[in-house]
Amino acid sequence: MSENTIPPGRPIWIDLTTTDIDKARAFYGDVFGWTFEDQGADFGNYNMIKSGDAFIGGMMGRVPDMPAGPDVWTVYLHTPDAQATCDKATAHGGSVMVPPMQVGGSGTMGVIVDSAQCATGFWQPGDFGGTERMAVAGAPCWFEIFTPAYATSLDFYRDVFAWTIAPMSDTDDFRYATDGADDAAAAGIMEATFLGDGPGFWRTYLGAVDVDATAASIVAAGGTVVEAPQDSPYGRFAVVTDDQGAGFLIVQAPAA
Repeated sequence: MSENTIPPGRPIWIDLTTTDIDKARAFYGDVFGWTFEDQGADFGNYNMIKSGDAFIGGMMGRVPDMPAGPDVWTVYLHTPDAQATCDKATAHGGSVMVPPMQVGGSGTMGVIVDSAQCATGFWQPGDFGGTERMAVAGAPCWFEIFTPAYATSLDFYRDVFAWTIAPMSDTDDFRYATDGADDAAAAGIMEATFLGDGPGFWRTYLGAVDVDATAASIVAAGGTVVEAPQDSPYGRFAVVTDDQGAGFLIVQAPAA
């Protein structure tokens, strides 16, 4: 997939950092039917995740020099210039966690920390354009940031990743905006004052044809349902974790 049609700033990839990659492969294989392609020792045994015949994300086990932290899904945003993204991030109150790193001929990756201490990945495509399938069962469907510093976060993603901020709600009870409006929306930012001085974080939604049945399969595989399946204007969803504590959401989506 050498040609990329995703606009700059849009989510382009997800990956899981996990304590036990064998357990993670078993869990997600059971729940979503995913298969995995180990890229070998030269690439840190990074696993490419396939849903059917499409690459939809990646997975890596922890290595000895990796900073301590919980198992977590990372969202990567498309950038045409990895170094420029790092420069803009530091100029607008963020920092660089992982500087631009060439991944063979596939592209360049890295991670910045935004002005609300939320870790955000970036991917500058080379031969590989990123996620090959979205918004269907077994693939990522939506991405949103929970931030304790809402206005600051809006400015950061507008200035660093060229987001087009479209407010959905701006009340004391609920503040939410998206990158792009209506059907063009690609990701969201939600005010989360309950975080206090804590860092912001991304939430990734994975598609399921039957949210209730998928929630049951997550529990059967050793995971946890944090918030039970419930209806919303955008489809039925649930908040869950895998069997090692990595959080994500499942949302109703059409079959691939």
